[in-house]
Amino acid sequence: MARRLNIRPLMMVVLIASVITLVMSARGLYLANRYNDNLNSNRLHNSTQHEAVFADAYLWKRKANDQKSLALYASITNSKDASIAQSAHYNSANIYLKQALSLLDEHGLEAWDKAMPLLSLAKESYRDALRLKPEWMDAKYNYELVLRLAPIIESQGRKASKEDEEEKDMGVPPDGWPSIPGFPRGMP
Repeated sequence: MARRLNIRPLMMVVLIASVITLVMSARGLYLANRYNDNLNSNRLHNSTQHEAVFADAYLWKRKANDQKSLALYASITNSKDASIAQSAHYNSANIYLKQALSLLDEHGLEAWDKAMPLLSLAKESYRDALRLKPEWMDAKYNYELVLRLAPIIESQGRKASKEDEEEKDMGVPPDGWPSIPGFPRGMP
């Protein structure tokens, strides 16, 4: 005996899914229309404009246009809203770090000269984000990652302090990285 397939429950599921999709689309259209009306009537105040620029920068990043995204983030780093400013610094630092890592992955150590300026920009942006919110663990973690890739090496031309002179006299090696970064390769 052949069993007959009951289509009614399947049709109900499709109908419910269609109605939910329709309601979500209508809500998105309503919010977009309301935003455009506010934008056209200049009712958006400065912080909302910065939020819109931040969202636009995020959108450009998603579309893989890093330069446009970085330019937009740079335009809102001086925002009066501290959360927007710190997020702009953090996101731009993430872009610089990702660009440097992709250069190193694609070209190896030959791209080190091109990656170093990107890492320096990432360090600076992470520092700026941490100045605005010192307890931000994600920024601290990424900043430490950048420091491991490109540590800060102080130049030998700096003026020695009294403590440095005392350490040299006592035979104590200086703190920090005493040589060029990298792993020793052994004897020739």
